[in-house]
Amino acid sequence: MGDGLESSAEPGTPDAVAIPVGPAIHESKGAEVLDVHPPHAAIHGWRDFFIHIATITIGLLIAIGLEQTVEYFHHLDQLSVARREIAAELDENRRIVEINDKEFIRVKAELARDMQILRAGETANVPPTGLDYGWLFRRTPDGAWQTARQGGALGLMPHDELKAYVYDYAVFSAFMDALTAANIAMEDAGAIARRAPDGGLSHKDVEDLIAATSNSQGKIAFAARLLEFEKHGLDPNYKLP
Repeated sequence: MGDGLESSAEPGTPDAVAIPVGPAIHESKGAEVLDVHPPHAAIHGWRDFFIHIATITIGLLIAIGLEQTVEYFHHLDQLSVARREIAAELDENRRIVEINDKEFIRVKAELARDMQILRAGETANVPPTGLDYGWLFRRTPDGAWQTARQGGALGLMPHDELKAYVYDYAVFSAFMDALTAANIAMEDAGAIARRAPDGGLSHKDVEDLIAATSNSQGKIAFAARLLEFEKHGLDPNYKLP
């Protein structure tokens, strides 16, 4: 044959098929792509053909195995980094829990005082004064967890360890939703209290404010309850059921 191919046929055997020699370089969108071919050898008969196919298959399996091994150790390194970052983030959340716990105590007491002022003013027909609906809670961070979820590290994490992290961050998310709702309720109550800056709220304003204050108390109580679940999850000695 021409073009660098050989033909060597024997009676009773298929025509010999020649294999191109060595690597060939092709241009693909401006980048060189290397194709590696088996050594030059003519194939005589089915036995040589199957040996040739087996050689290619084994080579591919070895390449895939090496690639998966490299990927596995890469994920192990990612897992180690994720554990360190999540541990640091949980330590920060433990500190924030203490801050929020104290703020819940203060806010609950203030709302109870607001309600007492409103009830007393309603009974005595006296405009309420000295109401306070301020709050200063801290957000629970979850950046390290979100980063770990987007990578492949969590796939190698033991089930019990992963289960504990999932619980912690699910509670953090629920807590932030409940806390946001409580903060909005207090902002609404504060807006009603400011309808008359001089304290001259109408009877309807006072009724609305009592309802808003009660709503704030309920939402704060629920958020505080979720904070207790946060404490359980952040306790190293706590075991999930």
